[in-house]
Amino acid sequence: MQNNYFYKWIDSNKDDEINSFKECIDSYIYFKKDAFYKTNKLIKKKPEFNAPKLLKIVLLLFSRDVQKISLARETFKSISTDEVNDYFHQYLEIVNLWIKNDLKNLLNKLELIIKDNPKDIFAIRLFHFNNIFLGIDSKFLNKHEEILSKWSENDQHYNLLLGMTSYAFEENNIIDKAKLLALNSLKQSSNDLWSWHALLHVHDNENNDSINNNDNFNKINWSIYGPIKRHIWWHQSLILFYNQEYEKSLKLFDNYFSSSEIFYLDFCNACSFLLRLHYKGVDVKERMDKLKDYAEYFKNQHILPFIDYHLIFYYLYYNDQDYFQQLEEKMEENYLENSFKENYINYLKPIIHSMKTNELLNENIIKSQFKYLGGSFAQRELIFLSLIQNTKYEKNKSDLISEYNDYKSVSKLYV
Repeated sequence: MQNNYFYKWIDSNKDDEINSFKECIDSYIYFKKDAFYKTNKLIKKKPEFNAPKLLKIVLLLFSRDVQKISLARETFKSISTDEVNDYFHQYLEIVNLWIKNDLKNLLNKLELIIKDNPKDIFAIRLFHFNNIFLGIDSKFLNKHEEILSKWSENDQHYNLLLGMTSYAFEENNIIDKAKLLALNSLKQSSNDLWSWHALLHVHDNENNDSINNNDNFNKINWSIYGPIKRHIWWHQSLILFYNQEYEKSLKLFDNYFSSSEIFYLDFCNACSFLLRLHYKGVDVKERMDKLKDYAEYFKNQHILPFIDYHLIFYYLYYNDQDYFQQLEEKMEENYLENSFKENYINYLKPIIHSMKTNELLNENIIKSQFKYLGGSFAQRELIFLSLIQNTKYEKNKSDLISEYNDYKSVSKLYV
């Protein structure tokens, strides 16, 4: 069944414009690398058409890059707000909040859109991928189950929702249900990389590398996709790491990592992967040095605690005391004035303080699994491993290992 919910806000009645915009949306929701190119091309061809301008803003903001936010502001100013309907205006409020880095209110607004338009896949994708950076908890799962209950198998994009809900179950450690939904999604269609990603999260918990022998996975034309493909390959590298196949994991890393393209997730994934190997005694200095341009680019942006905790442990590797001296003051300038205030005060600041002073980390912070610093458990695993490696207190170490093993049983293979 054709899903027309998310086309109600488009400011055009012309078939050629609507169809061209559908192609742009399709590229966006399936992570294709031509999404930005197609959207820009449509803007140049139809400068009075506002919908692609909104999509361009979203694509810029997904970069999580302060410099791209400036371009998003410029594009926002070019939209003719008198020419769009109330539905479109709701999206304008959302991107305006996003530009201000107010993700909490952004999510509240998205929930209102989804409540009135439960099959708006554009809004659901925005909700899903922004919520990840505020904490993937039981509320995140409950919201996905609520949305899923309003869909049917015949709805277009149903498999996308299955993939997102699978990820929500996995992050709440309900592995069997996560696996079932991911496999059901991929049975319906193997073209959603996020469903493959959800399945890899399940395999990560099982220490399972069977995806390498999956015919549909091996048929994926990686050349049409953007940075998400490198995140998927990162997961494959991690499974090799868990099996102590360090040389193989490094070979895969070297094949997919590109230092020519500055994207926040590439830096975070590369940093966390290399630090894991470093903690196991593998020499990764040459590769870590190649990340310096990334680190320098992002270190003063402070747009997401998720990026910053990777930076903390990156600079800890170099024992860069100057960085730590500057870090807390610069972060407070940013985070105490935006929606990450509580996340910073309750979680990130204590970690910085612990690393600077070698003091004990509060047990409740450990039990939170650092989820409100953003990212999946596989990504926050870096915090556990780095603190376990660097703490001078046996109580801290035992508390960290206990919480880690309670969540992820296969962790006992490598901690």
